[in-house]
Amino acid sequence: MFYAPAQDVQRPTHPRLHVRDARDAHIVFEAVRQGRLKPVLRRLNELERSTYIVSGSLFVWEESDDEMGLKRWTDGRVWSQSRMREPYLFYDEKLGDEPPSEPKSKCTYRFVEGPSRTWTSSAQSHYERSDHHPMGLVKQAYSAWVLTSVNAKPRKWHLTAYFTYADLPNIPTVDKDPLLCAISVPPGVYKSGKARSRNSDASTTAMPTPPSSPAPVGTHSRPSSPLQSSSRGKKDGVVLPSLHSAIANTPMNFPGSHHRTNPRMAEDQRMIQMLNSRPIL
Repeated sequence: MFYAPAQDVQRPTHPRLHVRDARDAHIVFEAVRQGRLKPVLRRLNELERSTYIVSGSLFVWEESDDEMGLKRWTDGRVWSQSRMREPYLFYDEKLGDEPPSEPKSKCTYRFVEGPSRTWTSSAQSHYERSDHHPMGLVKQAYSAWVLTSVNAKPRKWHLTAYFTYADLPNIPTVDKDPLLCAISVPPGVYKSGKARSRNSDASTTAMPTPPSSPAPVGTHSRPSSPLQSSSRGKKDGVVLPSLHSAIANTPMNFPGSHHRTNPRMAEDQRMIQMLNSRPIL
């Protein structure tokens, strides 16, 4: 948990940075975790908001459950509803003197050449999929669970960045930053808290669950039935014996028997032999 004296001035974690995807966000988080960048430890006051909530500013903060830290981010501005552009949420600043929206067909602004859906960043995706051209600030938000060790409680970190589209092409990216370009992110430390994608590192939508503890010494697990083994085998990719073999090797008890394992009825035995004698496709 991050804490700071109230008199400390809260500056941006990075004064000028464009984060494009989850990898960029995780690099910034890792720089904070290593102590190379400083997180925001409390709410910004009015002077700090007017000074630092500008295009290019990026803030990292930890969500807190108590009054000593930050529970939510506030900046004193009016924003549109959020729009998900994987893996970020975007908010457009609402300005009273903003002109009417222009049709998408008149949009000529592009970051790269080629088809419009070949997006190099979430910010470009937001611009091309919006119904209007944001004239003021755009707020870009990302959150992730931070798993510092197997047994540690997951911590919720947030990244909040600001930019304007007129300025965005001039804002450096992670690979252009002398400090961040050398940061290596260890695997399994950061798991996205809001992403919808199933095949990316930003795939977890809820708090990660620590691995279950092994069964206590001296306890015995109940043997699995053939049907349970078959289901587990499909999930784990284990090659199981054929159903015919499983039936043939399973003891069957009948009412009135005086033995734990009784001989099968003649008709049942004959049917099992017929099944076993047929070739398995």
